Amino acid sequence: MAFASGKLAWGICDTCGQRYRLRQLKEQWDGFKACPECFDLKQPQLDPPPVGADPEAILNPRPDRTEPAAVSMLTSNPLLSTASSAVIKVFQDDHGKSTGDKVRFRNVEAFDGFTVDTLQDPDGYSITKVDSDTYTFSAIAGTGTVGARGGGPFVTVGPAQALLSLNPFRSGDAGANTVISVTEFKHNRTTGDTVRFRSTQAFDGVTTTVLESASGYTITVVDTNEYSFTSTGTATTGDISGGGSTATAGPV
Repeated sequence: MAFASGKLAWGICDTCGQRYRLRQLKEQWDGFKACPECFDLKQPQLDPPPVGADPEAILNPRPDRTEPAAVSMLTSNPLLSTASSAVIKVFQDDHGKSTGDKVRFRNVEAFDGFTVDTLQDPDGYSITKVDSDTYTFSAIAGTGTVGARGGGPFVTVGPAQALLSLNPFRSGDAGANTVISVTEFKHNRTTGDTVRFRSTQAFDGVTTTVLESASGYTITVVDTNEYSFTSTGTATTGDISGGGSTATAGPV
């Protein structure tokens, strides 16, 4: 059906009720036709922006973490032996340790009948707390000759599990039962020792389960900073470094 042009038609404003030419009336947002004086724009607050669901994940977060045990440098000659005894007392201010904790000493000098290899046993020692500043351990070999202070000026003590450098493993030839080389600075280990790795990352096809075998691995010493072991894993490429930034090595 056709409609008239309405050029001369009159119309009533839906807001004020006054008569205007129909062409002067404009349709508002609410459907009303209003005169120029009554015409009302829509209030922006009636059209709030859409609100989506709050995101739950955070990009690149930094959550709380358990800090690895730190290595502490002791005072000069922090070890005290007792004549005819394997027990050695350690002086460490506010050590925060408990009986049964396991520690490992490094950079120790031989003294009063105890060798460097004994004092720096890579498996570490279980300690007995004496007070907040001292504890004792029993050396695996030797006894005190006269009873004396010693150990030298650069003795450090830390966890028996040594934190390794970044990506400390390197795979050998590609294939099954790959030989893996390990970099551990001044490891003080001996061929035939058993070492267990923890907190590793898979690399070159060798899984974390293989690297962190609960029974550990028998090692072959290469030099003072490197040793190797034959894994049960299969290297995909070979001659690849990996293992991550949190790998540790220590006793089973």
